[in-house]
Amino acid sequence: MRFAFCSDDQYVNIIPPKWIVRLAVLLSAAGLAVADEQSTAPVAADAAAVVAPDSPSDDGAADEGPTSPGPVATRPSDEEIDAAYERFLRLRDEDRIEDAMRAAFRVAELTRNRYGAKSLELATPLINLAVMQSQTGDLPAAEQNYRAAIEIIELREGGLSPRLINPLSGLGHAYNRAGLYEQAVETFERALRLNNIELGFTNFEQFGIQDGLTESYVGLQDYEEASFYQEAQLEIYQRKFGMESPEVAPAMYKLAEWYSRAGDIEQSALTYRSADRILREGEGESSVRRTDALLGLARLYERQGNGPAAASTLRKGIKVIDSNPEPDLLRRARLRVALGDLYTRESRSGSASEEYAAAWTDLSGAGNDDALEVRDDYFELPVRLAGGPFPRMARNTRGQPPSALRDGYVEIRYSVDGDGRAQNVVVIEADPADVMDDSLIATYRRSMFRPRVDDGQPVTTDNLLSRHEFRYAVKLVPADDDEGALPRPE
Repeated sequence: MRFAFCSDDQYVNIIPPKWIVRLAVLLSAAGLAVADEQSTAPVAADAAAVVAPDSPSDDGAADEGPTSPGPVATRPSDEEIDAAYERFLRLRDEDRIEDAMRAAFRVAELTRNRYGAKSLELATPLINLAVMQSQTGDLPAAEQNYRAAIEIIELREGGLSPRLINPLSGLGHAYNRAGLYEQAVETFERALRLNNIELGFTNFEQFGIQDGLTESYVGLQDYEEASFYQEAQLEIYQRKFGMESPEVAPAMYKLAEWYSRAGDIEQSALTYRSADRILREGEGESSVRRTDALLGLARLYERQGNGPAAASTLRKGIKVIDSNPEPDLLRRARLRVALGDLYTRESRSGSASEEYAAAWTDLSGAGNDDALEVRDDYFELPVRLAGGPFPRMARNTRGQPPSALRDGYVEIRYSVDGDGRAQNVVVIEADPADVMDDSLIATYRRSMFRPRVDDGQPVTTDNLLSRHEFRYAVKLVPADDDEGALPRPE
């Protein structure tokens, strides 16, 4: 699907919904293969290797596979499993990821010992464990447990079970994180087929799967395929709510952000303008939802180097909010922070301070905890806004084979003053020394930060610490030189 924009106030879908035809073809082509997956394929020998294998399976035979820590001596009760599950949920909600992962392991362990290694009851605990392992970066273990859950569901309910959608999606995201994009595409496409079988072609539940496919194709550098899945989401919104309904605006914003990411700035801008037109016509000039489009446009203008247009667009958004009898303080604060950030990047610290102070006042006066959390996110610590990327590779790595590269790091202490400038930048530890020290110090000194704001005023923040990891090259010393030691990197 592609879109044609005739003017700022005209938005036309000019090509039929080929995505539905395409998904139908994928679905029908895979029909026999999917049906075959309902066969009696056994669970892999190590399918649940991460949980205790010593309890009898549901057929009475002892399970095979490597042992795991803490096997359960007696068959656990449902109450024990429920208590372990409640503990897992609490730790997860508290963002104690490592502890939650261990708690998820315990739930899976108990469930396996109560119901067996091939029981359907074990599938959900394995999925929860895989999710936590993926979050902690243990991608091989996450893959193993996602696949174990998939195999159990296939064995018990067949290859068309809607229960497969969740673990397939999780496995696809794990493949993406590991850089295994072709495996991710295959996995996500199967999840998408099952989703469409269960919920139809135009359900919103498939968007997470489509986003995963987008990331897979970005990894494969196939931007046309990546765009396909983002454009399909907008058409699903349009089919549900209508082409000119204000309810399609969120999907248009998402698509515009994708176009911006893909480097299609013109298409991104036109999509934002079309969303703004739809909201103006559907909800009026004072619709606060217009501010999302205006904020997106302002970012595009700044990206193109047009600071005055960006500032004017942000101020227009503030006027839209102020035209309402009861201004939306959170939205206004968001625009003011964006305007302050723009001024900071332009080294207009005085104007930036005024906008930050106004945003602080809005968030402090909103009268709810959510606004205070947003205020802390914006202003509790300095936020780096500009200054170029931090170098990830030393200069001497060019042309070097991977075997000649090593990992290094630099830890830096610095301050950020009320104008958003880095001060007192020093290296406190580096391994190896004098490889990236000067480069990182220079990057900090040219950086601009949103300063910490205290009681409405930008203030200096001292003793900030950052650690930067990088790769550098070493050269092997010939055997007849200096005991064969490694020299200092260039």
